[in-house]
Amino acid sequence: MHPTPIFTNHDKGQALIFAADYPFATLAVNGTAGPVTALVPLVFDDAREVFLGHVAKANPFWKAAQSSGKAVAVFRGPDAYVSPSSYPSKADHHKAVPTWNYMAVEIRGEISVETDAVKMAGYLEPLTTRMESHREEPWKMSDAPADYMAKLSNAIVGFSLSFDAIHFVEKLSQNKSEADRGGVIADLANASDAMSRDVAEIMRAREKAELS
Repeated sequence: MHPTPIFTNHDKGQALIFAADYPFATLAVNGTAGPVTALVPLVFDDAREVFLGHVAKANPFWKAAQSSGKAVAVFRGPDAYVSPSSYPSKADHHKAVPTWNYMAVEIRGEISVETDAVKMAGYLEPLTTRMESHREEPWKMSDAPADYMAKLSNAIVGFSLSFDAIHFVEKLSQNKSEADRGGVIADLANASDAMSRDVAEIMRAREKAELS
């Protein structure tokens, strides 16, 4: 991602929190015939400082990853189209064009593939624990029959992704005046799609935090 300074958040901790909040990532590696992508949930292992994930053994991504050795992961939050008509200043000078507001974290690093079915629990349990943590009675891998889990573990491949570089972009109209940001928030808050309303809520929360 292009790290435009005004939209770049350099806080690694906040970037990792964002990735945890939006774990379903787009992964890309260089295959022999060109780029190969996969859509997978990734969870951060604090002890090893790597992201863990898995794909089906039938998915060609893991073989491409094995030969590539390097990967890019992108975690995306809510995004929204911003109309020039959202800006009150447009009525004064008409110097406004459409744009898009969004938040995303990009991770670049080494990817290591694990094919041993016996070791798959180490890739599955952290993800399950993370995603079930909000439930009163979280599901555990041990809840399923052992032979069933062994069969499924033979059908997947695990991988870990370190990060040599991490970029956190928050493009939320920071380059606009307070009045124009207010116009964007008002427009998005009344949008028909939930994602636009989510962007409005995030922008509103940022405005309040800066004033406090």
